[in-house]
Amino acid sequence: MGILLDKVETDNNLKRVSIPDAYKENSAFFYNKYRGSDKEVQNTPFREISFGGFYFFHYRDESNWMRYSPVFTVEFKKFENKIIILALNFNFIPLEFRVRIFDNYMIENDFTKNRDLEVDFPGIYNKLLQIGFEYSLVEYNMAQLIQSHRINTNLVPRFLYSGHPINKYDPKKLYEIMLAKKDKQKQRDSEMKKLSLEQLYKEAEGKNFTPVELKERYDRIQRNLEKFNQ
Repeated sequence: MGILLDKVETDNNLKRVSIPDAYKENSAFFYNKYRGSDKEVQNTPFREISFGGFYFFHYRDESNWMRYSPVFTVEFKKFENKIIILALNFNFIPLEFRVRIFDNYMIENDFTKNRDLEVDFPGIYNKLLQIGFEYSLVEYNMAQLIQSHRINTNLVPRFLYSGHPINKYDPKKLYEIMLAKKDKQKQRDSEMKKLSLEQLYKEAEGKNFTPVELKERYDRIQRNLEKFNQ
């Protein structure tokens, strides 16, 4: 058991408070924070978003899970004059798995120094693949961002047990989605590993969609660009 799991239990007072109550309390706490900016939850200019950090995105999209996104940023790419942020969207992941993803990555200095984590796409992707949630890595077009708040690393134990009040947390639904996607996990993984991430976006730029999932994600970005006139 790593330091993150310890902090999740203590910071959320899980010995006295139920997980649903902790989630509700944290969601209200962060919702109020997103309405302003301070050292704990800082309204961050888009150009200052860095990878390896925890953020909350307000985003133009047809899905509430994308509109109100607690995320961990993994990588940035450019294609077709777009800046794409690849991030782990926690809305797709049950609370207990959120902690498991990062428990081995984080040490005390990450919390005390409020620093970004030293992770990369292969490391995060393979970790997510092991637990069945690799599809939670999604693309955000920077042009569709409305607002971005960086979460102080010291608040991450509470942030992981939070969401936006408009998004109902339903672990049963999340497991159902995971099981539904599991049948095609090997095929999806095989397609993704044929190409590097950079090559994937070159494929998108040339419209030569080898992975089916890449085409769906690219189409989503285009659809939302048209819908929100960006």
